[in-house]
Amino acid sequence: MNTTSAGKPTSAFKVLVIDDQQQVRQIIRESLFRLGFRHVLMAANAAEALKALRADKVDLVLSDYNLGEGPDGQQLLEAARGGRLLSPVAPWIYITANALRADILAAGDFMPDGYIVKPFTDQLLSRYIEGLSARKQALAPLLLASDAQQWEKVLVEAETYIKRGDALSVEGLKHKAQALMRLARFDEAQACYGRALDLNSELAWARLGHAQALRAQGKLDAARSALEQLTKSQPSFASAYDTLLEIAEDLGDQQTALDTARTVADLVPNAKRKIRLGSMALAAGETELALKSLEQAVAKNRHAVSPTHQESVLLAQALLDSGDANRAAALTADVVKRFAGQSDALLLAKAVGAQAQQRLGNEAAAAALMDEVAQDLARAGAQLDEQHKLLLAKSALATGRNELGQQLIGEVARNNSDRPLLLASALRAAAGTAAEAECRALIERANEEMSAALAELQRAKRSGDLAAALEIGEQALQLSPQNFNVLIELCTLHLIAMGRQQGEAGQGLREQHRERARELLTRLEQSHPNHDRVAAARKFFRERAGQS
Repeated sequence: MNTTSAGKPTSAFKVLVIDDQQQVRQIIRESLFRLGFRHVLMAANAAEALKALRADKVDLVLSDYNLGEGPDGQQLLEAARGGRLLSPVAPWIYITANALRADILAAGDFMPDGYIVKPFTDQLLSRYIEGLSARKQALAPLLLASDAQQWEKVLVEAETYIKRGDALSVEGLKHKAQALMRLARFDEAQACYGRALDLNSELAWARLGHAQALRAQGKLDAARSALEQLTKSQPSFASAYDTLLEIAEDLGDQQTALDTARTVADLVPNAKRKIRLGSMALAAGETELALKSLEQAVAKNRHAVSPTHQESVLLAQALLDSGDANRAAALTADVVKRFAGQSDALLLAKAVGAQAQQRLGNEAAAAALMDEVAQDLARAGAQLDEQHKLLLAKSALATGRNELGQQLIGEVARNNSDRPLLLASALRAAAGTAAEAECRALIERANEEMSAALAELQRAKRSGDLAAALEIGEQALQLSPQNFNVLIELCTLHLIAMGRQQGEAGQGLREQHRERARELLTRLEQSHPNHDRVAAARKFFRERAGQS
């Protein structure tokens, strides 16, 4: 094996070998040397591997899945691909003692390109490296354009593959459909997925994409039916359950959402899905399920490449809900120590810790912690998601800080008037506290206010009174600065207004509307980067900005 499929001499290839056993690393290195590879980097664990990936441009990774103490191979793969430390054209191959199940290979956001079972011959390793390298190099224009999120370029490149009429044509259809989805051309994406299914009706990714395109067009019943059929024929396809879960949440069907989250967390028991299940169970009052899921998430993330605080804070709240204040206090104190430099982690840990101290009868300690929370909240509040705001609200109400608790619950209610499951969580956060009745009234009032504001905005829009609609929208945004529907409607209105300003006389107003739309779209992309309606707003912005 003197050259790779890309024409690059094997002697110039940089290969990273990752295995926790020195003897195995040496065996693989010697095999690679016999195949002509001269630049072989060695790593015994994830930390050494990441250091090597940051220092060198690696062309190929050969990694064990089980790396002993510390992150496993999948966690390392997620960190490397997610952190863009490895070219999308560089293959990642697992070398393992046992065949890996398909559900393990699909356990994360990134998949390996393949795996080889030990022991293996030089010839087998050579064929495997050559085959995977050839495929990835053949797809390089598509992979690089997709990695750079250059969706228009992906469409151009994809057409060249589709026209080839060979084994890579389906890859062209796949990348084209994905690009069309990102460009909010949902009907075209649906047709493209349909073309792939005409070639092979059992392609799981095409069936999933077809259902997602239906959902993006508002055809929820058809999308859900297609996804349910997909899970029946391919019951281990986790991504189909993920989309069904999102639909159940959109519809406010808490039991279906929880059941689906449980199914997918059992199918692919990684930390991310366990945290999601635990969070949903906690919000639904299913304390036992929350405890079990979050304990598992904490265990799985103990050796994560990038440790997070979320699972520990949620577990502390679940422990409190189950009556174990002592363990909750110890856990939050540990989070404060481990994440001393992260303001959001400190804020949440101190708040839940205050609840624990209050339960233990340490009112002075609880008050001191809540004083710190109140001081820090103004700085960190805008960065917190809605579930975390409810954790703070629950802590505030449990420790007698009713004004702060009601303020936070009011914010959540106004910003999420169309999310029934989150509103139910807000009610649950106040349950059993002295301010429960006030919070219930606050949520109902906020819901009425936002429903009325959006209805008034739609009336003005339908009547053609764009100026009135813009004014109503801006006023609604003052009330609910993170309300998704208000942000989307107002962004769209400014883009419509931009298109109505003609000639030199309207240039100044055009610019004002464009900049306001750009600002609103940026906020939407930060809070809902993968939402179909945000993709549609992005498309509308491109069309309008191109005309101005």
